[in-house]
Amino acid sequence: MEGKTHAIGGVCLGAAAQSYYITDYLNAPDILVFYGACLFGALLPDICHPGSWTGRRAKVLSKGISRYFGHRTITHSILFIVLMYWLTSTFTFSYDHLIQTGLLIGIVSHLILDAMTVRGIQLFYPIPLRVRLPLYLKTASKGEEIMMNSLIIVTIVLVYKQMFV
Repeated sequence: MEGKTHAIGGVCLGAAAQSYYITDYLNAPDILVFYGACLFGALLPDICHPGSWTGRRAKVLSKGISRYFGHRTITHSILFIVLMYWLTSTFTFSYDHLIQTGLLIGIVSHLILDAMTVRGIQLFYPIPLRVRLPLYLKTASKGEEIMMNSLIIVTIVLVYKQMFV
């Protein structure tokens, strides 16, 4: 999937989590931090691809990960989710829980969307088994555009529900 689809996917899953999982009231700063973390988390797994939005902003790290692990391996796995959970568990500052939750939601959305592509992901890395969902599409295709537009509509509905219902 392209970065724009991952971005809206992370925000969409964040809106779903806020609607159905997060029971605390979120004020404006909380919302900005939470959705910012969802957005960042949705783009983070592509650090393994030097041409991605994240890869272009962390070139040295991206090239190293790409060279050593390859694309859609460690950063697209359950191991990566566990590592990011562990890393963010060490945070002890304001908004730490919102950052951790948003980041993990974004990463999960990224993995789900990439599992919907022809190539799939190595969800159980280092086991070299590719996982692909039964409904899959080609990156940068008309199908991806439909998926992205659907995610936008779902996000609008969820945000509307939170604000007015």
